[in-house]
Amino acid sequence: MPTLRQRLDTVFLGYFISHIPITIAVDVLPLLPTEIIPQPLLSLNRFLTTTIGDPFMVIDRTRTDLVWFRSLLTCELFVQLPFFFYAVWMLWTGSSRRHLWLLMYGVHVSTTMAPVLGMLMFGDVNRSCDERMALGAMYLP
Repeated sequence: MPTLRQRLDTVFLGYFISHIPITIAVDVLPLLPTEIIPQPLLSLNRFLTTTIGDPFMVIDRTRTDLVWFRSLLTCELFVQLPFFFYAVWMLWTGSSRRHLWLLMYGVHVSTTMAPVLGMLMFGDVNRSCDERMALGAMYLP
């Protein structure tokens, strides 16, 4: 029977494997010119920003109020995405250093999520509590 640590490693492995395509197909889109984004991904982005009401994922280079969020997306592209591959490798091979690296990743994500969740919960007064909670839940891992 697998130990608790082995079960958690399996959960972490699934998390990192699933976040690779999510980061590529969804999270970094606001950083790219619309001309190079495939139509299905643009449609997904429109769904997130209009139907669900995600205020951050808008693909619009003229929005200067989202520079802080785009800087977090840039970190996601150049820091987190490469780390996802490294984390998958560490978890797959059972590296003895994996837990320290996973802890550092968790600290990094916690500090980047604080302003995002703060803006969702307290920044937009025109949203209902249910809308804020739904958006917040979408951003939580």
